[in-house]
Amino acid sequence: MFDENAPDEGEEEEEFDEDLDDEQFTDLDDVHDDLQELEIGSDEDETLNMDDFSLEDIDGEKEAVQMSRQWYKRIEIDTWLTKAHMATTGIRQKDQYRAQSRQFTKNMEVLGDISFFAYSSEDLGKPHKERKKEKKLKDYKEIITYNNSFWDHTDKESTVYKQALKTSQEYDPVEYAQLIKRLVVKTFSELKRDKKKEGHAGRWRGTIDESILMGVNSIFGENRGKARPFFFINLPGFRYRICLSRTHSIMGDRYMFTIPNPKTGELTTFRIKGRRFTPGKDFKVYNAETGQRVAIIDDRMLNVGGKTTIRFRGEKEYEDLNRSVVFRRILILFGILIRYMKETDRKYKRIHKALKAKKKYIKEIKKAKKSGDPAKVEKVVTKYDVIQRKCKLIKSVVVTNSEMTLHYNPRRMRS
Repeated sequence: MFDENAPDEGEEEEEFDEDLDDEQFTDLDDVHDDLQELEIGSDEDETLNMDDFSLEDIDGEKEAVQMSRQWYKRIEIDTWLTKAHMATTGIRQKDQYRAQSRQFTKNMEVLGDISFFAYSSEDLGKPHKERKKEKKLKDYKEIITYNNSFWDHTDKESTVYKQALKTSQEYDPVEYAQLIKRLVVKTFSELKRDKKKEGHAGRWRGTIDESILMGVNSIFGENRGKARPFFFINLPGFRYRICLSRTHSIMGDRYMFTIPNPKTGELTTFRIKGRRFTPGKDFKVYNAETGQRVAIIDDRMLNVGGKTTIRFRGEKEYEDLNRSVVFRRILILFGILIRYMKETDRKYKRIHKALKAKKKYIKEIKKAKKSGDPAKVEKVVTKYDVIQRKCKLIKSVVVTNSEMTLHYNPRRMRS
């Protein structure tokens, strides 16, 4: 089943028998060849462009830059319990969004919306403690979408299930699909803005894209066995990807991200620290370099469907940060991610345990073969075939093509 020509970690290398039955093991070259045979892209013919932004997206970003003159005190992220909502009503809704931005692929599903609360222009000129209560913007809203084809492991037409089906001789496809599914969430300005003839309705506002490759790398390299999911964040008009990752902490959750200044190269790092002993998953956002708390993310777990509120500091010294479109959208995408944290963490723990099971198998099969008893060898092989079928042991994690495109070397020679 596996290549056993390597010593166990922490143990001295020992010489293995040369007459082991190689047919019980998989050549790593075969795995490599399978990967090379994958067609570039996924989500059918839309994937090659799914992470690009077009001229209309950049044009829409101009509006967002203008909006940055506004100081939002509060942003509310509302995920719905069902699809029965105004944003998903009407069979032409998806086509209208797709017509506005190539980012809205046909497998996107709307799962919620985002509301913005701001002070009046008069209140902004007053000291923050003298301002009146912020009001909800009536003329601007955003929707939350996710790529169902990369996430729904039970849908036999989904990309992730079809990928798992390729290994159906070894694993149960539904079980394996749970290990390789990944989260892709995007936000867009709401379509109904066309009523004001603004020309920026349905524009892409940001993407958070899970990287299983980096998540597996971290789960083995940092505090082994603990879930360490990793995400890339892409924003229209911002030329750099932002890396968001869960890092080691003694207790609770901690996520980190760093924003580069496109003009100076200056880096600013932020820490998102989970608050303990709260009913939902609440977080405080700090400037990691100064230790200053700059925002709070409040997750109302008992709300139907799910609602998360982001609140920014109101003091004048935080004004530039509060007006930052990049900073604001990173927190919005993180706030959406909260809904998926438990399931995502469980996935990486399962992956780690299933991959580590290879170590136990190699020890048992080696011992059985050294005994010279074919019955013992057959017993071990049969035992682990059953375990492997249930995905409690896996040879490797094979990601979908969309994941592979995340890791293209942008500086490589292209034909």
